[in-house]
Amino acid sequence: MSAIPPHPSLQKLAAANRRRLRLLGLLFFMVMAGVLVFMMTVALTHRDMVNLLIFAVAGLVMLPTMALVGGLLWHLERRQTRRLSAADRVLRESAPMNARLAPTGLANRVGTLVAMRPETRTRPPSIGPIFALLDPVQRWDRASRPELTVQLYCAQLEPGQELVALQDNGDALLGKLVALDSYRRQTTWMTAAALGLIVLGMVVLAVLAAGDYREYQRLDQARRFAVASENWPPTTGTVRDASVVTLRIPRGKTSVTGYRARIEFEYVVAGTAYRGDHLSFCQPPSLEKQAAETRLTPYPTGTRIEVRYDPTDPTRGVLEPGRAEACEPLLAAAWREMLLSLGLLGLLALIGVAAVWEFLRQRRAFRVWATSAE
Repeated sequence: MSAIPPHPSLQKLAAANRRRLRLLGLLFFMVMAGVLVFMMTVALTHRDMVNLLIFAVAGLVMLPTMALVGGLLWHLERRQTRRLSAADRVLRESAPMNARLAPTGLANRVGTLVAMRPETRTRPPSIGPIFALLDPVQRWDRASRPELTVQLYCAQLEPGQELVALQDNGDALLGKLVALDSYRRQTTWMTAAALGLIVLGMVVLAVLAAGDYREYQRLDQARRFAVASENWPPTTGTVRDASVVTLRIPRGKTSVTGYRARIEFEYVVAGTAYRGDHLSFCQPPSLEKQAAETRLTPYPTGTRIEVRYDPTDPTRGVLEPGRAEACEPLLAAAWREMLLSLGLLGLLALIGVAAVWEFLRQRRAFRVWATSAE
C-alpha cells in the first residue's frame, strides 16, 4: 500500500484517491462476475455446444482483462502517489502567497479552469489574473462560491508550473498554471475530435440500421408472398438441381455455420419458360446439415413437380406455398437487431447533442466571467 504524503493537507486527498480506486476495482469485479454468471446460466440452460464454447472463451478472455484492469488501477494509484509527492515538495519548498481564485466556467475531464490573482509585491492584483487548471475531481459550484481566498504555493508564476492552493479549512487544491489561449485551443480541438468520433459512430450505426431495415422489409415481403402463394395457380415444372448451401447464422455477437436446401427448378407459364429456386418463401437455415439434406429427398434432379406461381409476376414461383409461420422468428430477430441499432444511434445522437450543449454553455459562462472581470 502506498505511503500517505507527510504534509497534513494532502492526507485527505490521498485517502479519497484510495477509496475511489477501491470502488472502481469493486465495480469492475461485480460487472465481470455478473457477466460470467449470466453467460453460465445461458450455457447451462440451453446445454448446447455453441453456448458452452462461448462461455469457455469468455472466461479465458476475462482472465487477462482482469489482470489488465488490475494493472491499470495500480498504475493510477502510482500516478496519484507521484502527483501527491510532487505537491508535497511544492508545499515544503515554496513560499506561500495569498491569492484569490475564481471559476471561469470552463471545466472538462482535463480539469477546471480558474482565474488566479496572486497578491505579491512583484505582481500586484491590478495587473490581471493568471490562469490555473485544477484537477478534474476538484470542481466547485460557481453560484455557491464565486470566489475563493487561498494560500498559494508555486515555485514560479509561469505556465506549466505545479501549484497547491490551501483553503481556509485546510483542504488542498492541486493543479498547474496554463496559458489561456493554449488551453482554449486544446479544448476546442478535443471537442471537435470527440464530435468527429461521435459522427463517425453514428454513420456506422446508420448504415447498420439501414441494412437491418432492408432485411426486415425483405423478410416481411417474403411472409406476404408466403401467405399469398396459397392461392396462386399451379403449373408443372422440373427439378434442375438440388443441393445444400452453407451460410452464416448470427448468434448474438458471433455467428455459426448453417445449412439450407436449395432447389433450382424450371416451369412454363403461357408457353414461356421460367426458372426459380424458392423451396418456400420462409425457410430458416438449419444448424444440422442432415436436416437440410432431408428437405432435398422429395426433389431429386429431373423430377416432375408442381410449382405455384404469382399470376401478376410469373417469374416468382415456389414449390411449397404457405409456411408463413416460419418467417415469424426471422422477423422477430431482424426487428430486435434494427431496434438495437436505432437505440445505439439515438444514444450517440443524444451524447453528441449533450456535448455540443455543454461546450456552448461553458463558452457562454466564460464570456460572462470575462465581461464581469473587465
